[in-house]
Amino acid sequence: MTLLLALVGGDVLIAAGTRIPIRFLESITSGRDTVGTPVLVQTMGALALDSCVVVPPYLRAKGRVVVSKGGGRFGRHGKLGLAFDSLEVRPGHWLAMSGVLDTLEYAKPNAVSDSGLVSSGRTSVVGVGKKLVPAGVAAAADLAAIPVALLGGYSLVRRGPPVRILAGEIGGIRLTESLAVPQDPFCDPVAQRRELVELPALPVFVPRTENRAGTVLGDPLNVLLLGTATEIDSAFRSAGWVRAQKPSLVAITKEVTAAIASRPAISAPVSTQYFAGRPQDLAYELPGPNVRIRHHIRMWLLDSLSLLWVGAANKDVGVIFKPWEPQATHRIDPHIDRERDRIVRDLEASGCGDLVDYLALPGAVTAARNVSGQKIVTDGRTAVVRLRPCGSVATP
Repeated sequence: MTLLLALVGGDVLIAAGTRIPIRFLESITSGRDTVGTPVLVQTMGALALDSCVVVPPYLRAKGRVVVSKGGGRFGRHGKLGLAFDSLEVRPGHWLAMSGVLDTLEYAKPNAVSDSGLVSSGRTSVVGVGKKLVPAGVAAAADLAAIPVALLGGYSLVRRGPPVRILAGEIGGIRLTESLAVPQDPFCDPVAQRRELVELPALPVFVPRTENRAGTVLGDPLNVLLLGTATEIDSAFRSAGWVRAQKPSLVAITKEVTAAIASRPAISAPVSTQYFAGRPQDLAYELPGPNVRIRHHIRMWLLDSLSLLWVGAANKDVGVIFKPWEPQATHRIDPHIDRERDRIVRDLEASGCGDLVDYLALPGAVTAARNVSGQKIVTDGRTAVVRLRPCGSVATP
């Protein structure tokens, strides 16, 4: 984040223009959520001055919807505007502020204006050379559309999409006015915010996934979790992630329908990868705006006595179709460190996990290719997260 802090009298002045990273706790849809609808988000980074934490991370900010227009016929685009007016600077201690939405994870390039207004863009008429969708399929997928015959095929004149912000989506608030935060007389050092945990002795293993035959290495193992399967499930669910379904005809049919409708496929199956000859024990995902985009992690139990799990986290950003393969392959973001750090932040924000350290495991790589041949770039470090029991976390 951009840190623009200064000490003024007994207060720390956070200057206008400072960006605060946030995570949305609830979904917001333009047209459905009207002007005045309250918005509650969670901050995802600390503000620090001279190595002292001024505003801790994982608190809250409040705002409201100020512009809300759903998509219209013939591709008229939706608009959504958010304004933020309160920031929690200590647990239960709020200050008035003035801020607007600055960035949004799934928004198209240049979709967020300087004023914080988000536009969904236009949807063109689908015609020859593009996707041809029968009217019956469109109705089954609940599309707002009318069938139009075009050069012997079926086409659709669709509504322009509304702006949708998903629960769990990352964004940013930009302060439009300076904010004075009373200085805490006791320094909370940045370096001492991680809880020290003694790591169990790690067995010797190759920190990469592999194909079923064990002949081709795949994704680096970039997350190491300390905890029980119940703690893992509770932590991910509290962070808004869901268990990926096992492959089945019903699950694949739902995924295909979601692809036609360009909607998220909640808990869609992930492809099977192997570690030490075993398929993943657990898999979790955070759906994106459509079936092509999602965050996910596959995990294997490494040591049942120490309750040690290893995981491979990456983000799907597209689909690759190969004529010689019966099933499409997801294209991943090659910079897998972003997904590793995303999971760390989400687990910490859930209140169910703490980052212990980053380790360079023996045999770790900084550049590789996965099983499907896609490039991977990383700093070679694995994030170690200690989990703890937590109940069902309700929205504050």
